[in-house]
Amino acid sequence: MSGLENIEVLMASNEDNTSQGKGWIFDSGSMVHVCSQKELFNSLVVKEEGIVKMVDDSACEVIGTGTVKVLERDRMVRTLEAVRYVPEIYYNLISIRVLDEKECRI
Repeated sequence: MSGLENIEVLMASNEDNTSQGKGWIFDSGSMVHVCSQKELFNSLVVKEEGIVKMVDDSACEVIGTGTVKVLERDRMVRTLEAVRYVPEIYYNLISIRVLDEKECRI
């Protein structure tokens, strides 16, 4: 994949309404952003929204969708939209595909 040489990692922070805890992983295979920590959501609409399939073919239930703010190394706060709340997953995932579709600089 071209362009991966200049990827900057998104850093999480423990400050006010920003992501904390398990951390975030950039995932090139994920079709959506996924977060397992309800307390990280700035807004969350809780309703059954189906499942997300994992790499090992297991499926996890999506409990809702909302927005999460993350604090980057440069101290800029970014908002991830349409983040799926999936309590069963271990890591929070940022979809590179979604960022690319929104023409975000990674």
